[in-house]
Amino acid sequence: MRTLPALLLVGCGADTLASGRLLVHTTDAGLSITRDGLPLLDLTELSIGAGEAEIDFATGSYYFDEGDTAWLPAVEVDALNQRLDDVLIANLIDAQGYTMGALEVQPVGDDLLRVRMVTQLTGDAARVRARFACLGGESFLGGGGHAFDVDHAGERFPLWVSEPGIGKVDTDDYPDDWYLTGTRHATSFPQPFFLRPQTPVGVTVASGGRVVADLCASSELVWALEAWDDELDLLITAGDTPLEVVERHTLATGAPVVPPDWAFAPWNDAVRGSERVREVAAALREAGAPSSVIWTEDWKGAEQGALGYHLKGEWDLDTELYPDAAALAAELEASGFKWFAYFSPFLEPGTGAWSEAADFTIRDPETDEPYLFLSPTFSDISVLDLSRDDAWDWVEGKMDAVLDLGFDGWMADYAEWLPTDAVMQDMDPLGEHNLYPLLWQGLNQRVLEDQDAVAFSRSGWLGTQGLAPVTWAGDQRTSFDADDGLPTIVPMGIGLAVGGVAFYGHDIAGYQSVGNDPSDKELWFRWCTLGAFSPIMRTHHGAFASENWQFDSDAETLAHYARYAREHTRLFPYLRGLAAQAADTGRPLLLHPAFLFEDADWSAIDAWMLGEALYVAPVMTAGASGRDVALPSDVGWYDWWTGAPAQAGFAAAEMSEIPVFAASGSVVPLFVEAPDTLAGASAAGVTTLDDADGARLVRVFGPDGAFTEADGTTYTVSGAASAAGTATGTFDSGSLEVNGLTVSIDGPVARDYTIEVWP
Repeated sequence: MRTLPALLLVGCGADTLASGRLLVHTTDAGLSITRDGLPLLDLTELSIGAGEAEIDFATGSYYFDEGDTAWLPAVEVDALNQRLDDVLIANLIDAQGYTMGALEVQPVGDDLLRVRMVTQLTGDAARVRARFACLGGESFLGGGGHAFDVDHAGERFPLWVSEPGIGKVDTDDYPDDWYLTGTRHATSFPQPFFLRPQTPVGVTVASGGRVVADLCASSELVWALEAWDDELDLLITAGDTPLEVVERHTLATGAPVVPPDWAFAPWNDAVRGSERVREVAAALREAGAPSSVIWTEDWKGAEQGALGYHLKGEWDLDTELYPDAAALAAELEASGFKWFAYFSPFLEPGTGAWSEAADFTIRDPETDEPYLFLSPTFSDISVLDLSRDDAWDWVEGKMDAVLDLGFDGWMADYAEWLPTDAVMQDMDPLGEHNLYPLLWQGLNQRVLEDQDAVAFSRSGWLGTQGLAPVTWAGDQRTSFDADDGLPTIVPMGIGLAVGGVAFYGHDIAGYQSVGNDPSDKELWFRWCTLGAFSPIMRTHHGAFASENWQFDSDAETLAHYARYAREHTRLFPYLRGLAAQAADTGRPLLLHPAFLFEDADWSAIDAWMLGEALYVAPVMTAGASGRDVALPSDVGWYDWWTGAPAQAGFAAAEMSEIPVFAASGSVVPLFVEAPDTLAGASAAGVTTLDDADGARLVRVFGPDGAFTEADGTTYTVSGAASAAGTATGTFDSGSLEVNGLTVSIDGPVARDYTIEVWP
């Protein structure tokens, strides 16, 4: 099986266990970790267990009957006085005086500590659990992309890559139709990392199997992380602030891969053939709606059915719909569009791909034939065994052929559908189930290495951010429903960002219309505005394309889309600067406001910070004329659209508007005019990144503040303005003064600068 690089482990070189400012003490049955002498984390119990689970699998969903687990706790931890290759080792002793396992503790960098419990358990029944002391009133962030919550305190739920369901119940109890409707925490992209901001500390479980988190739910005294494995491998991360913990966790598990510059302009969908692709491309350019990507998912055998427009398990472009693909790709390139295709790891009997690659599928344990299960359209399908080198080679050939046609990337869909009782060449589909998305993403990364191309994905696990440049939220309802519609986009984005995902987008205006109506104009308008203030802005036709509202359904919608596509593209200097910061420091582009402002509520799920400057508060209720906004009181705020001072309270926002606010002390560089594309272009009249890059509008809110763009251009504010005003100048490095406020600019190239100051 292909594996990911291990963390670099560095020992402290002394019998007293320390990692930066961390100090580890043994207790009767666990560990106490302090930082600068202050309590950080108390590991109160380590246990091994055995439990037999019954697992049902259907349509990408899993039903676990966990049964009862028999737990055996350690009652004694030997002093940490043995040393082997920079690992300090203690024995774990049970109540009978027998050694039940070993505890290994190892520094892995400043404020990073690896705690590993090793046992002699074997088989699928093995369980290992660590319990920690609850402080009372704490929060727990992380766990991946979840629809209902950002703060998971008081909840117990599993972390398991699966279909999230079409709609959700509000508990983690399985509904009768569990194979269709999701539970509260069902997700394509769980992450075994939890941040407790009050200390602050983060705990990561490095495992490929099922992980169960109990966050002061079963008891107010303890919280627990349980791995269905024969060992428990934890990474303890500390920092001065919760955000610093997130940064360190991200860099330790995989620095984000920054997509190409052109990925920060909007992406637009176009399906059903060459004519529609040309129609969309022309409509966007004529409307002045910037776009760098058109993405297509018409593979052979795509069809409209009762569950919407779905694909077959084919791996070749439909040449009837796209008879002129190479010529079309050249036309798109000339007009400044990258062209995306579609891949998933499915294979379907009766297709051309099946005749080529059926030998590379997962196997049935009884017959050794391809393992078949029901597809998204309820036909038989299988999935590639990505632990096989020959499967990788076959996929690479298919992807290379698409690149040769002129495509520039693709949606790398699915990777959740792996039956736990299948047979694989070099992978345990139960014990390593959650690693399957990493194999899929690693394969895509290998194919696109050194290419000016992007693969975007919806599934993931620990480390995905270092393999997949862009993550999207999945297949939300085309609705305002709180369980699976527009309101879920904010908590999912924040939850993924806590675990390290920097470049996040979503389907404008949702995908799934089973059990709810197709998208309408109001939903489309509201979702579009949030898309503009997301790291990645992307439209989707939805499963029922002919019934859903689209960007060009009427002239007003096209004008609305063009306005927000321009706003998103004008933000490129800011977004790309944040992206460079994410790669260097691990800081995500999306932040929960409480990371930056002490009086913000960690449980809030209705707004995010785009960087440190912009508070984005979308209206996510049908028929609303605005919304209440809980602007933190730590700093002053300005209306992004007018520059006027703003306060918490009701923010009016008609259907075409979104409340966005800038924090005092912010510097936000923008393009003066949004170009048509951030890619190259040779067609007459199409403006590009190079055309726009020579000028900046720099918006300065309040005194102080600084920002650095990706190319190294630095803005530093000093003094305070007595009144609003503007100043202009042309230089590479210099300064401009506005009513007593000075903006110093240090840049590598000369630009035309307009400084806009709001005191």
